[in-house]
Amino acid sequence: MRKVAIAVVLAFAVTLAAVVGQRMSAEAMAVVVGVVCGVAAGIPMSVLWMLILTRRERQVEEPPYGQGGRYGAYPPVVVIQGGTPMPSGLLPPYYPSSPVEAAPREFRIVGEE
Repeated sequence: MRKVAIAVVLAFAVTLAAVVGQRMSAEAMAVVVGVVCGVAAGIPMSVLWMLILTRRERQVEEPPYGQGGRYGAYPPVVVIQGGTPMPSGLLPPYYPSSPVEAAPREFRIVGEE
């Protein structure tokens, strides 16, 4: 049944093209041929453009945390440098002239207790 339907549609398209082709002038036929050739020339570029866009949209899938991957079983270490204390020359005059003793620095390791 499907093959019969395809054959009927194909026969109708060929008959329609033949009837329209007989009634068209040479200029109109040239326009139709130009449009068909232009569309056919654009198909490879459209396919190439779609391949490039779909490749760009694909993202690299990394394995879940703890199963290897880019950093192994451990996350990356990020060190943030703290600010420097104010130089003693810029302190107001009512403070003693001795430099301010800085408190010992405390470090926190994220993820440990």
